Amino acid sequence: MIHVFREKGQKPIFFVTFTFLFLLSLGWLQRRHNLSLPHIVQAVPNTVTQTSNRDRQIALPGFKQTKLPAASVEALHNETLGFEKVYVINLAKRTDKLDAIRLAASVTGFNLEVIPGQLGAEMSPKALPGPFKEGEMRDSIVGCWRSHMQAAHNIVNNRLSSALIFEDDADWDVSFRSQLLNFATGSQWLLNTPAGHTPHSPYGDDWDLLWLGHCALSPFKTDPRRVLFENDPSTTPFKHRFNLGEIPDMTHYDNTTRIMYATNGGTCLYAYALSYRGAQKILFHLSMSYYNRPVDFGIHDMCEDEARNFRCIGVFPQMVDSHRGAGSSSKDSDISHAQEQVRKKGFSYNIVRSTRLNVGHLIDGDIDGVESQWPGEVPELEGDVKISFRETFQD
Repeated sequence: MIHVFREKGQKPIFFVTFTFLFLLSLGWLQRRHNLSLPHIVQAVPNTVTQTSNRDRQIALPGFKQTKLPAASVEALHNETLGFEKVYVINLAKRTDKLDAIRLAASVTGFNLEVIPGQLGAEMSPKALPGPFKEGEMRDSIVGCWRSHMQAAHNIVNNRLSSALIFEDDADWDVSFRSQLLNFATGSQWLLNTPAGHTPHSPYGDDWDLLWLGHCALSPFKTDPRRVLFENDPSTTPFKHRFNLGEIPDMTHYDNTTRIMYATNGGTCLYAYALSYRGAQKILFHLSMSYYNRPVDFGIHDMCEDEARNFRCIGVFPQMVDSHRGAGSSSKDSDISHAQEQVRKKGFSYNIVRSTRLNVGHLIDGDIDGVESQWPGEVPELEGDVKISFRETFQD
């Protein structure tokens, strides 16, 4: 700002004139380029609040959000599940997987946009953030890494407040939308949403990653808070839980309880959501900076390293896992290649009433025909899922 004084102690003679000319020029820019002031001054999308650890919203115990505001419930019922976009990562040659997940999404009532999967063999070594280890799986690991980086890239490029990202073999329970309502209630509480406040995102503000689908997910040892979903018929029975890493100690809970918590990372990326800030950080740490490992290892490290200020929330048992279809087992993965077998019927890990296995019933509207993967082993429960909040509960 320009200040020109006539004599000491007098007001600037050009202050008003300069301010008027500045605002007039902004008005010309708005008309000339169809801009608005928020487009000029806004640095990040405002639908997920961006704050530092120091400035995060604090709500006293007993005064945090324990019930979803009406606006959050309404947002969760949209065709993108309360996010701005829902993506699926899919290799162009795997039309079979794209057909299957689009069909599953259609009967669940949400829209998918495709992130084209990348082939590691086609990538220039100069595009890699580090020298990935040579070996049989190198090209698959590189392709998987870049595919997930592309999802983060799309969020940043399109200035999305958030997006949910699926891998194309993902499956979920037929009650997925109801599960998300419960998950959003839990995440708002874990994010210290004050009672009566409506956050920009139905999942709460100030998160970086929501980890819905994984093959292991551990809690932060320094954060004992838990959200419990008891009497939940979609919870995988103990003996059918299959994971490949550290998980919470569930011996304190019965067979029908699912829990939520702040997580320090996990393995497998069947389904996860990123905020705009979360996508920015992933691109910085796993693409722009030195990196040369499988992508889920990197995201695990980001959740674990508190210095990176990358806030992750997870759920166990997982709400999304991978499906193995009928036919040759060689179709299962585009990363690893196990010994080929032939299945007469498909299955999904850790999902009680698989959407994919029940898609025929759902297309026909035959709700009574929906089947559990483990008939007789999941009790018939009465009443709603009971949600409770524990400030100091230890696993």
